[in-house]
Amino acid sequence: MNILPGNMRFGAGQPVKRLEDQRLVTGKGHFIDDKPQDGALWLHVLRSPHAHANIKSIDAKTALEMPGVKAVYTGADLVKDDIGTLPTLAIFKRPDGSPMTVPPRRLLAHEVVRYAGEGVAAVVATSRVLAQTAAEAIEIDYEVLPSVVDPVEAIKPGAPAVWPEAPDNIVAAMSYGDAAKVEEAFANAAHKVSLDLVSQRLVPSAMEPRSTIAEIEKKTGRLILHVQSQTPGSTRDLLAESILKRPKDSVRVLVGDIGGGFGQKTSLYPEDGIVAYAATKLNEKIRWRGDRTDEFVGGTHGRDLTSTGEFALDAKGRVLAYRVRSIGGTGAYSSGTANIIPLVLGPFVQTGVYDLPLVHFEVKSVMTHTAPVGAYRGAGRPEAVFIVERLFDAAARQIGMDPRTIRKVNYIKPAQLPYTNAVGQVYDSGAFAHMLERASDLADWNGFAARKKAAKKKGLLYGRGLTSYIEWTGGRAHTEKVSLHATAEGRVILWSGTMAMGQGLATTYTQMVADTLGISMDKIDVVQGDTDLATGFGSVGSRSLFVGGTAVCGLDQRHDQQGARQGLQFAGSLRRGHRVSRRLPHGGRHRQAHQPVRDRGQGERRKALGRERGQCRRAELAERHAYLRGRDRSRDRRHAGGALHHGRRRRRRGQSDAGDGAGAWRRCPGHRPGVV
Repeated sequence: MNILPGNMRFGAGQPVKRLEDQRLVTGKGHFIDDKPQDGALWLHVLRSPHAHANIKSIDAKTALEMPGVKAVYTGADLVKDDIGTLPTLAIFKRPDGSPMTVPPRRLLAHEVVRYAGEGVAAVVATSRVLAQTAAEAIEIDYEVLPSVVDPVEAIKPGAPAVWPEAPDNIVAAMSYGDAAKVEEAFANAAHKVSLDLVSQRLVPSAMEPRSTIAEIEKKTGRLILHVQSQTPGSTRDLLAESILKRPKDSVRVLVGDIGGGFGQKTSLYPEDGIVAYAATKLNEKIRWRGDRTDEFVGGTHGRDLTSTGEFALDAKGRVLAYRVRSIGGTGAYSSGTANIIPLVLGPFVQTGVYDLPLVHFEVKSVMTHTAPVGAYRGAGRPEAVFIVERLFDAAARQIGMDPRTIRKVNYIKPAQLPYTNAVGQVYDSGAFAHMLERASDLADWNGFAARKKAAKKKGLLYGRGLTSYIEWTGGRAHTEKVSLHATAEGRVILWSGTMAMGQGLATTYTQMVADTLGISMDKIDVVQGDTDLATGFGSVGSRSLFVGGTAVCGLDQRHDQQGARQGLQFAGSLRRGHRVSRRLPHGGRHRQAHQPVRDRGQGERRKALGRERGQCRRAELAERHAYLRGRDRSRDRRHAGGALHHGRRRRRRGQSDAGDGAGAWRRCPGHRPGVV
């Protein structure tokens, strides 16, 4: 018989079935295309077939006269109505030190198209088919211009310019390390290794293509946008302030289930903006649904990095210097992350898990006549680690070393931790050589030759690969807010600005709240994707649980006597239907919050403790009871925001693995102090 209360059996760290799955696998998901038609008009985007062309004229007269057509919009219409452009992060410099410059990204192309697939007109009709049919009747006179699609070719003299204000097509450049010292190390190295590497452009292909619905709320006149967005808060802000130029509280963004994101569904797309514009223009409900072609030509692409990587090594395989020259393609327009990915995020982890203090990295972000590149499937980190790992394999072959041995020679050693790499990023923990040994044992490394021989007899090729990967997470946004609300019916609702897209955040947050408040999981609801209820940075850079979950944990911090009294007051307010918010301070490094304490009678608490801790000593019971009363238990937790993590954290002396209590409680397995 399990005598543990529900919150301990199903609290944080306990294996439970995902709460989301039953709904999703039984067809009860809330995806945009599941929403009823309700008389909505459909919008279709007509796209350019050319990578680069001047728009000489657009004739939509025939399309406007076709059945069911309500409106046709062009880039000129949007300019006339003072509709804004999608902003980028313009914080970098060009190689000559001048500020970066990029073409403005409009919702629909105006006068010039810069990539095949750029929207040039939008048709609104009573059905999707009628809108698509009418779009085919629009006549556009293009003056086709020369184009360039390869970033390496784009910076060569005489290449077609994407944007006249940057005739060399270079948006910005960054340099890291000491070029002179690296050159000296290469001149004296026993071995030199060089590789030309390409991380090809990726096209997004989520299970659910992008979709958008916009409508005007009749009672308030507010714009309601239903959209797939990993960052509902910034999507609302961009639409309101940058595109429509109206107060952001006049816009509400609602996000339901998302059928895959991976960074692609971050921020605001042109299609989202044009749907919202049409809704405000016509005062009608407007919807758009992309198909696979729309994603292929108009979705956020990933990667597109071309690099030359070089190692200078001594005779024993120790890397003396590491040099990389990279060109990152941004596409024709700079998305919000187009430049920071190759210029910053990649170099942050380009040394991998190795002690490579002497480096020289040169990176350029370059425009081409292609779809914009942004955060998708790793956002710069995988392609950066790919370079150093490929170089180690090449060096091992050239020198004649085991690929594991050369890595061990260069791994960051435990004694070096915390370790700061050549570009200033901190590694707080990691036992890399140990992990390699464990992986080798589990993969039966020494049995490879026999397996390869057996495969050859069957006419099969057989190989193996080795890599060590490390991630930089959090998106350097270490502030997040969560709110707790209790209903008169006894349910607790958590509002969060993060946005799930398959990670199971509702399950994890529910476990945390159950653990914190000491209530069962079936009394907790998690609400995400409503900017009227919760705003935050959103879900990018593997930050949802790292930062959003930490904000939830902030409710479970130790507190002083005053905090205990506030906790009791809070517990009472929960029954009356109040709410409380917890925000991590800037940087996420120090945080305190008061833990709500359940309003139980003293005798009932003692009975519960007796049942749950009967095996513990009397002294331990006394200490735990004192903890529940909030005596002398305040402390700060520290979190190395922005550091590189490797699946382990340090513990204070005498602290349990759960990080929640004095050393005495580590002899009470399966329990955490502060939970009744």
